[in-house]
Amino acid sequence: MQKSAFSINRNVFISSFLILFVLLIVAGFLTRVLPTGTFERHTIDGKTFVDFNSYRPLETKRLPIYRWFTAPIEVLLSPDGPRIVALLLLLLVVGGSFSILHETSVLNYAVFSLIVRFKNRKNLLIAMVTLVFMLFGSMLGLFEEVVPFVPIVVQLSLQMGWGEFLGLGMSILAAGFGFSAATFNPFTVLLAQSLAGLPAFSGLLFRILIFVAIYSLLIFFLLRYSKKFGRNASVNEQNIETVDSTTRRAFRTFVFFVILMVAVILIAFFFTALQTYLVPVIALIYLLMGFFCGLSAKAGFLNVLKIFSRGLLTILPSTLLILLAASIKHVVERGMVMDTILHRAVGLLGSGHIRVALMVYLIVLVLNFFIPSASAKAFLLMPLLVPIAQLTGLSRQVLVLSFIFGDGFSNMIFPTNPVLLISLSLASFSYFKWFKKTISLQILVFLVTVIFLIVAVLIEYGPF
Repeated sequence: MQKSAFSINRNVFISSFLILFVLLIVAGFLTRVLPTGTFERHTIDGKTFVDFNSYRPLETKRLPIYRWFTAPIEVLLSPDGPRIVALLLLLLVVGGSFSILHETSVLNYAVFSLIVRFKNRKNLLIAMVTLVFMLFGSMLGLFEEVVPFVPIVVQLSLQMGWGEFLGLGMSILAAGFGFSAATFNPFTVLLAQSLAGLPAFSGLLFRILIFVAIYSLLIFFLLRYSKKFGRNASVNEQNIETVDSTTRRAFRTFVFFVILMVAVILIAFFFTALQTYLVPVIALIYLLMGFFCGLSAKAGFLNVLKIFSRGLLTILPSTLLILLAASIKHVVERGMVMDTILHRAVGLLGSGHIRVALMVYLIVLVLNFFIPSASAKAFLLMPLLVPIAQLTGLSRQVLVLSFIFGDGFSNMIFPTNPVLLISLSLASFSYFKWFKKTISLQILVFLVTVIFLIVAVLIEYGPF
């Protein structure tokens, strides 16, 4: 057996913890200095909408300071609790199962098989993997669902001699950027367009152009980074030729479950009822994959269970980071200042088509720090913004585009996004290092999307 697949570096954990703890204190401070207020909310067909004209100040007791620090527990009992629990479950299952795949050599065999095929076409490999993950985000709206694939791609990157960052770039960064460079994304494009009264997936050609531009930027960024490691990666091809029959059998089991996982994700795109349970279902498939691969490799049930437990315990500290990240939104909401922030932000929109479009982008961008969920922001913001767009004469299609841009790209830089933290934890990669390596790309993407927004206004991007 091999050593553990990964470990959570102490410095990585401490630095991430300190960032989130400071942000939690800042969120608590906001509940003390901002006036409390609320909108009236109406539920129609199970969906909650906000009446912008109903905002009123509240005279209420401030959130006690001690509740800033109990928030990581309280958030599990909040409306966001089920989603957070599902993500935590996914994180722990991936940690345990990935250890089984690693220590039984199944993952190494899978990775080396791919390396042998692409050892002389490394740039093509980067381009293909990145495109697949971007399409997952752009067309299917997948984000947290790709987390189980992150350690596999990171392992591939390590074996190619590129390091963890490129593996994260080809997987979760690509999925996150694809989610924002949305073409058919049901959680941003379809939902926002339906709330704005637009035909489903209208304006597609312009969004395809945006997708191509963002993909080109990301590929240029990743290929440029890969050049730091030189052209030749040390590949031990004997790993392919000398493996025993049990490893090959375990590899076939691995391939079966990967295909099953992808199939379930694709099916969920067409069956809305399955989307609610998609993360737990993927976690279950990943759990079964780990154990069946271990048993196929004849590691023995007790030994497989021991390896799984070791991997689970290794990743366990990261659950605290996820709870801290979720607590920031919880504190702001329970302190009754979230609606105050929203009310003041919308009041800054002003007039002029370009100004309104850019201000919507910035407002959604800021709120994404507190509310990572795209669908939650859509239900919260679109009913407020559509009347303002109509009053100013801004196309509703441009409004939706502003929302999409503001919602997604920052998911890959904001430390309050649990999916980013889970992915960094699985790769044992510091948030500080991630920020330093990706901030230039984020700035460039921001400038490019601002240009696209201005062009959309000038060409009267529509319909409506």
